[in-house]
Formats: sequence, C-alpha cells, structure tokens
Amino acid sequence: MLNLQVKDAGLSVVYAGRMETMGDRIKQLRIARGLTQPALGELCGGVTKSAVSQWEDGSTENIKLRTFIRLCEVLQTDPQYLIWGADRSPSGDPNARRLRRPSIVR
Repeated sequence: MLNLQVKDAGLSVVYAGRMETMGDRIKQLRIARGLTQPALGELCGGVTKSAVSQWEDGSTENIKLRTFIRLCEVLQTDPQYLIWGADRSPSGDPNARRLRRPSIVR
C-alpha cells in the first residue's frame, strides 16, 4: 500500500560490503601517515585541500601523472595498490598477469 506520508524511499537493503575505491585507499593511507588533507596536498606539490578531498570522494577522474607519482611517494605505496587495491591486478584476480612493458621485437 502506498504511504503518502513518506517523502522519499531510502535504501531498504544495506549490502554487507562495497568495493574499496582508490579514494578510500588514499584516505586510509593519508590517515595512517598522520596527514591532513591540506598537508598531503602541500607535499604533493601545492595541491589544494579541495583537490585532495575530491581524490578521496572519487569525484576526480584523472590526477596528473606527476602529482600521482608524488602522491605514491608521499603515501609510501606503489601505483598498482592505489589503482587496483591489495591484489594489484585489474581483474581482481591475484593470478592475473601483471602489467608490464611490451617487449620490443626486432
């Protein structure tokens, strides 16, 4: 039966888990290193607190390469972990082939 008192429908099912995002990993590592968002931004080359916040909430689609490399250095992690998580593979399969440079055929 339709309840006219209800203004919006909320989620009635809460899923046990959700996929961890790159933003989640950035935030976890930032906190583990004892850094604030402004401090992390400054260590990454003068990035604003707002930009760091956007990295963490996932609203930034692309981080400049130089900034991303510096972010990995500051957080003391590798790019594969930030991008794909603990298994460090794009498919989620720890047995998947790792990314590597293509060999040059002569």
